[in-house]
Amino acid sequence: MWASYKRRTWNHLVIHLRKFTGISPSLLLPTICGHVKGKLCCPPELTILLVHNYEYEPIMVKSLRYTGIENFTVLKPQTSGPWRHSTKLVTIRNYLNSVSCKTEYILFCDSNDAILRDDPGKAIRYLEEENCDLLFSRTKFKGGYECIPHIKTWADQLAKQHDSSGWYINSGVYIVRTHFYRQVLEAAMTYITEDDLPGKVYGKLRRDGGLGERLPEFPKGCGSDQVIFRYLHSQFYPQIKIDYQGRLALR
Repeated sequence: MWASYKRRTWNHLVIHLRKFTGISPSLLLPTICGHVKGKLCCPPELTILLVHNYEYEPIMVKSLRYTGIENFTVLKPQTSGPWRHSTKLVTIRNYLNSVSCKTEYILFCDSNDAILRDDPGKAIRYLEEENCDLLFSRTKFKGGYECIPHIKTWADQLAKQHDSSGWYINSGVYIVRTHFYRQVLEAAMTYITEDDLPGKVYGKLRRDGGLGERLPEFPKGCGSDQVIFRYLHSQFYPQIKIDYQGRLALR
């Protein structure tokens, strides 16, 4: 009911809310994406990229097909043991270093809690209007800054300059120029190890305390792609920016 009411005023490209994950797609997709059923397409210069290891078809894939988009890329890393979010970065880096990706832009979306509801070509327009090479969607979630308070101070000052206090990088939806993506991912590799924390372990340590003691070179080894991107933000600014207007995603 909430989504049915709110959709009339939404201008977000993607709805990135975990609260929708458990709703039946037969109800959810017509409610959120019904206005563009079978009408969308992916521009030839853009790759829509997903990374997951689910054995089932996640909701983002269902939304893409519901809206008429079949030319998207899914990377499925071959991993053993618990999931580490940093696996996404390693997998994408390997993909970009292959001959498979030839588009100028990449739109990355989380697979299991995000839904496309508008023309993906708009993401390119938002990137160009912001005059940057990597544009992240926004979130109020502050997790991960506990061990890098100086980075949070910088991020808060930047958001305040844009009259957007309290908004931070959301790595679940972003648009990036492919050539620049390679550069950022190479920098990210510095903080990824074979012993990265699994997602559940990282989350527990973040909530209960002890991340700094466990990882003295934080964010190295944290296993969180979002934290690594946040750490790199100031190094690459203004090539990396946040969509403070919230056009890329509702989060």
